[in-house]
Amino acid sequence: MSRAAPHPQGLAQGLAQRQPGLHFEALTLKRAGRAVLENVSFDLRAGECLGLIGPNGAGKSTLMRAAMGLLPTAGHSDLARLPVGARARHAAFLPQGREIAWPVAVAHLVELGARAAGRGPDRAAAALARLDLAALAARPATALSGGEQARVLLARALAQDAPYLLADEPIAGLDPAQQIRTMRLLSDLATEGRGVMVSIHDIGLAARHCDRLLVIAAGRIVAEGPPRAVLTADLLARVFRIEARISETPEGLDIRPTRAL
Repeated sequence: MSRAAPHPQGLAQGLAQRQPGLHFEALTLKRAGRAVLENVSFDLRAGECLGLIGPNGAGKSTLMRAAMGLLPTAGHSDLARLPVGARARHAAFLPQGREIAWPVAVAHLVELGARAAGRGPDRAAAALARLDLAALAARPATALSGGEQARVLLARALAQDAPYLLADEPIAGLDPAQQIRTMRLLSDLATEGRGVMVSIHDIGLAARHCDRLLVIAAGRIVAEGPPRAVLTADLLARVFRIEARISETPEGLDIRPTRAL
């Protein structure tokens, strides 16, 4: 079970003073007596893009939400133990669901991210510009296409200007060009010094844009390391039930599934 939490102010100061990174230890969650997450431990380091991959139902979204303190989870999460305001300043979370319920202007929606973390409106403007959304700033968010809404919600997360970003399936439903642009953006954020964790189903894009991979299956981490070390033919067959061509290209490791097992 979780250890007794120290004073919230001390938590925030401790995170700021120690080596950059977030620590998650022995995260465990059970539903109806079944382990959905079981003893999951990992670090998210500043300056890296960490990819979370695994088959459907493996526990990727659950792990993201548990890490953010959005589920009643046993174990330790640096983020879960912070009060909401401090948490928003330390980490932004982009959930998998993309429903925008109200026809608010795009600019206002993105500004909500900045306000949640106590940032100024300049952070929202910078996020809109970075995602090439400035021309849509005055439009109702509900009038946009699904792909445009996905980019707006990512901009809202970026507007928090937090040192860590956890993004759950940010490229789902995007066209191929936007998938590549989004993954390149996340990789660039890591290069600039942020810690980025992204769950993704496209193993090829994960291989090319992530510095390190966590592979999850049945609620457990079954492999961890650089893409070239993790994405072996044996692992792809055992975890993802596929055969694939694995090759090196100028853009990085290329994974092409050829057959379901």
